[in-house]
Amino acid sequence: MGFLDHTTNNIVIDAVLTERGRELLAKNDGSFRIDSFAFGDDEVDYSNIIKYGLNIGKEKIEKNTPIFEAQTNENHALKYNNITLSNSNIRILYIPILKEYEGVTAGTPIQLTLNSSSNSVVSQKIKILSTLPVTAGQLSIDSNLADFRFYVKMNSLLLTPYSNGIADSNYIDLDENEVGTWQINGTLAADALTGDAFNFKLDNRYLLNLDVGLIANLKESAFEKFGTLTNNNGVITGSINTYVEIIGGASGSRLLIPINITLA
Repeated sequence: MGFLDHTTNNIVIDAVLTERGRELLAKNDGSFRIDSFAFGDDEVDYSNIIKYGLNIGKEKIEKNTPIFEAQTNENHALKYNNITLSNSNIRILYIPILKEYEGVTAGTPIQLTLNSSSNSVVSQKIKILSTLPVTAGQLSIDSNLADFRFYVKMNSLLLTPYSNGIADSNYIDLDENEVGTWQINGTLAADALTGDAFNFKLDNRYLLNLDVGLIANLKESAFEKFGTLTNNNGVITGSINTYVEIIGGASGSRLLIPINITLA
């Protein structure tokens, strides 16, 4: 859903169904029901306030911000949704962010190698921390924004979460592009965590423990479809670049983890 500016005093709303919504509507079995809605500010550049100050910055945002048209792809339709707090008098100073804590480095793809002659599980254990963008102090994440639940999205034709070495097929949604969404509960983090910028007390901080790996029946043909496949004098190699998206269940914070899949 998008707001359109027709340079009049009228507010025009452009509402479209997402691809997932159209899929449910087409079933005609009662599974299509609109029971909630959300607003987002994906197009707003808040750096204007830092650059020009509160009053002028707000004016520049109001006058110069382009309005996005409605998106039909649910994976892109609402990236930064607004948050409803239980008490309108609550004032939030910091919104939690998601940071790589263990098993993955920011900006560096996770390397997963498919060996066609081996049937072993190829996966990587990682930990993602929902924390505040500060490095010291006696602080607490507001309970309204504590990410005790995470949503994990990935291409189900390539990747899947694992639990004790067994693929987790219990996704809560699978869109027409085969992007699966898994709901995974976090664990309450210790008051003090080792590592740069983590070694301080902070209540309501949660860790996501995720074991992400290749699906069991990944074939060479997937490299032709999603990446590259090369045959050099009988030596077949391939590469696929994809990603895992992690979303904080309460804060809405997002983190993209690049994945590089190679064929050996």
